[in-house]
Amino acid sequence: MAIRKQVWRIEAAQQGVRLDHFLAEALPKALAREITRSQVRRLIMAGAVSRNGRRERIASFTLGAGMRVEVLVDLTKLDSAGPSGMRRAVVKEFTWTPARILFEDEWLLVVDKPAGLPTQPTLDESRASVFTTLKEYLQQRDGGTPYLGLHHRLDRDTSGVLLFTKDQKANAGVSALFTGKTMRKTYQALAVAGAKGPATWEVENHLGVVGRVGKASKFGAVRSGGDLAQTSFRVLERGAGSLLVEARPHTGRTHQIRVHLAEGGHPIYGDAFYGGPVQLGPVRGLAMPVPRVLLHAAELRFPHPVTQAEVAIGSPLPADFEACLRQVRAMVG
Repeated sequence: MAIRKQVWRIEAAQQGVRLDHFLAEALPKALAREITRSQVRRLIMAGAVSRNGRRERIASFTLGAGMRVEVLVDLTKLDSAGPSGMRRAVVKEFTWTPARILFEDEWLLVVDKPAGLPTQPTLDESRASVFTTLKEYLQQRDGGTPYLGLHHRLDRDTSGVLLFTKDQKANAGVSALFTGKTMRKTYQALAVAGAKGPATWEVENHLGVVGRVGKASKFGAVRSGGDLAQTSFRVLERGAGSLLVEARPHTGRTHQIRVHLAEGGHPIYGDAFYGGPVQLGPVRGLAMPVPRVLLHAAELRFPHPVTQAEVAIGSPLPADFEACLRQVRAMVG
């Protein structure tokens, strides 16, 4: 069952807070996943929110102490669906905070990207992106017109470590890190266990477009015409029908980790595009919808392009990923 019921009693300290602002703060904690303000407003307008037993469709309604606020959340409808029913986290609005800045000096900026936010602007001008929102954040914080150089990308559903340059003088050095393979990237994924296999393995093949689903290109191993793709894998944890996997890509092909895992019999949870399940469970009779492709960019290690000092920058698993891990562990118990 994908419908979750959440109930709160408004305390004196919360009196005077707008309904949508309260839910934008409370819902992510209750559901252990990111919820955007636009999703909150959509729930309110759909009649999924009640106060004192009556539906409240005014997002700006001011809460009073002692009020009972109830929300019914259909997780299967909360997210947009992508090609072939693939679950996609979608962020329409985003504001950066200092806590998401993982590393910064005069040349580099490394951030903790949330799932659902595309790295660069899309054709949908109403949709936020890391690049545009980060430039706005820097402009408001520092003034002037900030420079921001984009050197690698993460898929929209992928969370974690993302690097930019703040000074054009660092561009050549950062580009050399990626082309010279001295940028060491580590990801974590929650994948299907498949057949019992080794604790470590490596995939090396050539990847190319093998089909399309709507406008989306589907990649796979090809015998000719593809690009060399190499990934090292290590099992971090085995669960009920699942693996928490560490992936270290040595090349940077589109969908590389997703394809290498799927074609090896270990599709990533939430990645229906490549055959991954979209729910976990059940635990005590309840299955848990997987909110998005469970792939996280956990760490970057590289010699600083200017100072040459060794830099290691990590990002912890986000709340939605951790919630899915807890479900897996509860299935074992």
